[in-house]
Amino acid sequence: MNNFPEQSFQPLQPNHGHVPVPPHHARYHQAPPQVGEKRKSESMNQEEAARMAAEEDKRRRNTAASARFRIKKKQREQALEKSAKEMSDKVSNLESKVAQLETENKWLKNLLVEKNEGNEDIVALWKEFTKHAGDKTKTTSAESSNGEKVKEER
Repeated sequence: MNNFPEQSFQPLQPNHGHVPVPPHHARYHQAPPQVGEKRKSESMNQEEAARMAAEEDKRRRNTAASARFRIKKKQREQALEKSAKEMSDKVSNLESKVAQLETENKWLKNLLVEKNEGNEDIVALWKEFTKHAGDKTKTTSAESSNGEKVKEER
């Protein structure tokens, strides 16, 4: 049937018969268990097996929970990094927009002054306004988002 040579294999189930004890182990040999003791040891073995199975199950569940936690942590970190990048991009865009609007404002002010150079009253009023506005913005301080006082310059 198979190509293995005929050998006598020992049975897979342990033999519960009397096992001969070598002479040098004779003093440690105990008498075979009685019927009542056998039941106790079998029930203890079953309890031990149940306990081991419960520990193994607990270990597996803990390992799975740890893996889930690591995955969620990595996802949270990626979401935070994405959010930080989006916020940085938004800050850059807003700073660019502020610079553009400041340039446009300066250009319009100059255009207004050039247009009205012939009219001395308007030019004088405008210069007085810009002088007072400039003094006011230099001395006024605004609160920043972190609570520090920041001098505004325009």
